[in-house]
Amino acid sequence: MNFLSLVKEKEKAKHFTSVALGKFDGMHIAHQVIFKALDYQGMILCIESNRGELLPKPYRDFYTHFPIYHLALDIVKEKNDIEFVEFLMEILPNLKQIVVGYDFRFGKNRNYYTFDLKKHFKGEVIVIGEVFYKKLSVHSGLIKELLINGNLKLANKLLGREFEIRGKIISGQGIGKKQLYATINLENDGFLLPQEGVYAGFIQLGKQSHIAPKYPAVIFVGNRISTDKSFAIEGHLLGIELEVQEAEAGFYFYRKIRENEYFDTLEALKDQIKQDISQAYKLLKIKPKEI
Repeated sequence: MNFLSLVKEKEKAKHFTSVALGKFDGMHIAHQVIFKALDYQGMILCIESNRGELLPKPYRDFYTHFPIYHLALDIVKEKNDIEFVEFLMEILPNLKQIVVGYDFRFGKNRNYYTFDLKKHFKGEVIVIGEVFYKKLSVHSGLIKELLINGNLKLANKLLGREFEIRGKIISGQGIGKKQLYATINLENDGFLLPQEGVYAGFIQLGKQSHIAPKYPAVIFVGNRISTDKSFAIEGHLLGIELEVQEAEAGFYFYRKIRENEYFDTLEALKDQIKQDISQAYKLLKIKPKEI
């Protein structure tokens, strides 16, 4: 939801007494610590720069029970500290508490810090300290770096969940089911892509859901250099055949199996995919009969 919509929805705006401020493009474990400090009438305000989002805006609500509003950075980036606080209070007249991370900066040239908020906001400013995982400071930037380098094990620990890509189910190149292995092909809906290669993971058919099943799968991301050279995000379900009726799906990445490789023949590629499937079973700690 657009934060400025609350200018017209004054009764709804009056309901909110606490707000978490930040980019929150990852909804990772450090962000969740910030959200826990909100009161029961809290909201999340994502200040958007639209640069390198880890998790696209429409999918963030899934990872919190607090309402999320979005505000373009351009609207507040030229404000000084006093103007910024006045802007918040004008839209949220009953605001009593602001929650931010220790490294929160705001205003013109990002010149203002948490102590500037405390100086001008008459309510309570809660500053959440740095969150660590095994001595690593948890940040969206680090998670992005891990994903780009294919380190799903650590990236997922910092996210607090399996990294996902969601989008529409689309037609593939047409040779998988006939000559290789049947796959579900995905059109990326704005998600950051991990390093090219083959992964063990899960596929959830349909809309994002806490209860819909996730089927184990081998997932490929990258250019199909052995066949039509086109880019693809595709997954093969392990040990189950489904007549896919859903229009969309989510791919969840657990561990990387191997790099994207070139194979001279379809037979050689098929043999390698067979090995990938075997490796995926091991990584996911499942046996074919358990599917």
